[in-house]
Parts: sequence; C-alpha cells; structure tokens
Amino acid sequence: DGGGVLSVAMSGNANNLVASAGREGGVKLFKLTMPPPGGGEGGGEMGELTCIGDVPSLKRPLPGVTPILVTCLRFDSSGRLFLGGQDGHLRMVTFEDDEEMKVSVLSSPQQQLRQPPSPILSLDVSEELDVVATAHANGNVCIHSTNPDNDHVGVWNPFADTNNPCHARSVAFVQQDDDEWSIVVGGGDGSLWMQDIHPSYIPTRDVDDEASNNMPSSETSIFKENSMQQIEPSHQGPVVSLASRPGGILVSAGHDGMLRVTRLWPSPMALYGLGGYKVWIGSVCIDPEGRRLLSDGRDDVVVVHDFSEEEGCD
Repeated sequence: DGGGVLSVAMSGNANNLVASAGREGGVKLFKLTMPPPGGGEGGGEMGELTCIGDVPSLKRPLPGVTPILVTCLRFDSSGRLFLGGQDGHLRMVTFEDDEEMKVSVLSSPQQQLRQPPSPILSLDVSEELDVVATAHANGNVCIHSTNPDNDHVGVWNPFADTNNPCHARSVAFVQQDDDEWSIVVGGGDGSLWMQDIHPSYIPTRDVDDEASNNMPSSETSIFKENSMQQIEPSHQGPVVSLASRPGGILVSAGHDGMLRVTRLWPSPMALYGLGGYKVWIGSVCIDPEGRRLLSDGRDDVVVVHDFSEEEGCD
C-alpha cells in the first residue's frame, strides 16, 4: 500500500478541516464545504473536500531523504491538531487563520529520563486534564502537557516487568465522573492495563477562580500510587483501538476480531464480548450519547452496535 493512508482526523468546529497522514510522509489538510440547506442546485447532499495544503515542516523532503511519517492524528474541540510521529515526537498544530499554521513539538518525558525517542503508535487527548497521552513502540505511555506554563509530565510502562515486554499499541483516557479519571493502555500482547490519575491533576468544579485548578507540586506524579491493575479478559491479539465514554465505560478492539465492553468502576467488569469479524478490527469509536459503537474491519466491513433501546444499559 505504498502511499496508503495511516490516519485521518476531522475537526467539527467552524473550520471544517480534515487531516490525512499517509505513508509518503507529512500531513495533508482539506477543507470540507457542505451544501446549503436543501442540497443546493440539483438537490445533492454531498459535501466537497478541497485540499488546502500540507502541514509546514512535515512536507515530503527531497528525494532520498527519509520522510517524517505521522502514525496518528487527533483534533480537539478548539481545532488544535495533535500529530504522533514515527520519530517519537508529539507535535501540536494551531491555526491562526485559514492561511497560517504554527507547528510546535511538545516536550517528551522520555527526554527528561534520557530515553531515546520511540515511535508513537496511538494518542488520546484529554481537554479536561489539559494533557495528551501517547503510546510508544517501546511500551511506554507518555503524558504530555499542552500548557506551556505546566511541564508536569509522566511516563508509565506496564509491560516492563512482564515476562514478555511488548509495545503499547493503544491508549485512552477514561472518566468516571468529574473527580475520577484513569488511563488505559492496550498492549501488543493483547493485555489491557489501567492506572488512575492523581487527584491533584484533576481540575476541581464549582469553586472560585483563584482555586479553580488543583495544580500538583513538581514532586507529585500524575499517576496515583499503587493504582495499576490489569483488566481481564485479555484479547487474543494486539489491542489496536480503545474508546471510552463518561461513566467509566471502555471499549477495546483487538486483532482477534473481538470488541470488548468493560465497566471499570468500582472494579473492572466485562459487560459484553462482541464478535462477528472474520479478520482483525481496524478501529472503534463511540457516538456522543454513548449508545452506538462503530467499528471497521480488515474485510472492508463497518459494524454498528446499537444499545439505544436498552433503557437500563450503561
């Protein structure tokens, strides 16, 4: 798949941007123009994608020079675009207007630990916590701050002490309520691990502006002490995608063709094991209401699991 697409992300804000990363290197940006109400002339309902250029500094270099491959993309609600690279660096793209983009490399906790960069395989953004989590080929899960005034970051490798160390294939933040958050990582060996976020990193609610954020001290780890635990059962292949919804619900997708729905609190409990794919799954996502799961497979099939009619389902 020489120039195949590695990742796609869409921005739902006023910019209507679509970002695409391919094996040729770099990231292309497209503008999505929607038809007027009623479909416009001819009554068509299709939008139109117009290429508006490439992300600066990531364009394919001169022939013979290794390109920067971007393996994962994610927009946040404000329109910032986060890029995970095969070179191990996390980049943030901000859009001043339709013509100007600023690209910055976020500091890596691996550098502070004098560890060499490791390819990023997955990322997730938590706007509430103002951090980005990246999953790396060396098994690390790195937490990067998006606030230039806050350099509190962390590294976690749940696979380092196992019998068969593997890469961290997927990562996701999971929220139980406003005051409890966890981070989950899926491994190349099919295992799932969870660790809680330290309470001092979680912004408090319904307080005055002066005390609106419980910022931790420089000695405080972002991870809650002695909170790591494995989520059972494991997948029978790499965990390629994770998705979550408020209330502590996690959906994991594996190369074994299985979707698992797990409730994480008060303790992890598997709710559903959803099969149906003859080959491995590519990705999974959850709609805003948390009632529908959409997944795609290597067999070019998209499956929708609809829980909306089950009144007691959570």
